[in-house]
Amino acid sequence: MHNTVVVVTRYFGGIKLGFGRLSRAYRETAVSAIEDAGAVEVFEEVRFRIRFGYPDLQKIRRLVEEYGRIEQEKYSDTVEFEFLIKKDFEEEFHEKMAKLTKNKIELEKA
Repeated sequence: MHNTVVVVTRYFGGIKLGFGRLSRAYRETAVSAIEDAGAVEVFEEVRFRIRFGYPDLQKIRRLVEEYGRIEQEKYSDTVEFEFLIKKDFEEEFHEKMAKLTKNKIELEKA
């Protein structure tokens, strides 16, 4: 973990713990709080919009969901997805989408 702060507050209940027991209580409480909180991965994402025909729906959905998550879907005479992918995978995603659709579909950043 980086740039992490843990604050432990002890309300005095009339019992003096002494330095050793007090520091141990603070440490154990902090460790317990960190373990209970768990870890969350934080990363930068890029938002895209893509329009395509119904015949390509399943293969494009599979690829988008492999690299990210669909935020919005619109269905009319065409299908439109607005989705997020990790910035680190942007170039790889572009290449796979171009290959999958034979460069017939253009991605636009939303």
